[in-house]
Amino acid sequence: MTKLNYKHVVDRRTERRIPIDQRCWCEGRDVTLYGRITNASAKGAFIRTAASLRIGEPARLVWNTPNGDRTAIRVEVVWVSDGGSGTEPGLGLRLLGFEAGKDLWTELLESSGF
Repeated sequence: MTKLNYKHVVDRRTERRIPIDQRCWCEGRDVTLYGRITNASAKGAFIRTAASLRIGEPARLVWNTPNGDRTAIRVEVVWVSDGGSGTEPGLGLRLLGFEAGKDLWTELLESSGF
């Protein structure tokens, strides 16, 4: 598995990232990873998790609100951090499309200062 250290990745973001602290899970082909979204934008997110998926792998980013509403987003893993050099371990994700909860994603970004 190819792992990248974030400080060596070219930042191609077109949207400003904002800090978020949202519990979530990420469903890959054969595994479900539990973690936290630590920053996000309209086009991407970083989830802190000790386990990993492969770069280029499709997945679903999912979480439930306290009142039971669900957000489910089709994503692609665009980079992986192994936690070296003081970075957080986790996955950089590109948002591909919403299955549910697009309005909840917008609310989460706006409530965090987007």
